[in-house]
Amino acid sequence: MFIEFRGKRPKIAATAFIAPTAVLIGDVEVGEESSIWFGVVIRGDNGPIRIGARTSVQDNSVVHVSPNSTTVIGDDCTVGHSVTMEDCIIENGALIGSNAVVLNGATIGSKALIAAGSVVPANARVPAETLNAGAPAVVKRKLEGESLGWILNTPASYVRLSRTYLQHGIGDPEMQESIETSAS
Repeated sequence: MFIEFRGKRPKIAATAFIAPTAVLIGDVEVGEESSIWFGVVIRGDNGPIRIGARTSVQDNSVVHVSPNSTTVIGDDCTVGHSVTMEDCIIENGALIGSNAVVLNGATIGSKALIAAGSVVPANARVPAETLNAGAPAVVKRKLEGESLGWILNTPASYVRLSRTYLQHGIGDPEMQESIETSAS
């Protein structure tokens, strides 16, 4: 469902997959071949939320933004199941594990991995290509070899899966219910 709020309506690339139970509100943009999965809420009611190309935001995740701020998720990112994030920057290729929390002002570096269940504190700066875990999340090691390869290959697998759903008539952005406010 797409909901217009304060004159802003979600803008979705024609090649994106949006699950029928996802809700996108206000100033939200979703890039080419990205996938927004079942139960996701992306609430751009206070400011802009930008999601790049080939990025997946998985089931039951919540993406929000505070007034006078922005939430950005780059290209080729994977946001796992039930992730909560607000006012943060997720750089290209990063993977946020299931049930993780990324707090206000945090920046996750390119191709970094946030382990499942971790909490990235407010204003944290996570270095590129590192594994980070814990509450608060801290750098555990540099990512390389097979683990870095896994991060690099995950976005393409979600693009392929989303194409299968689209072939079955599920998730076409043009088929979503849209609620628009009337101009006064």
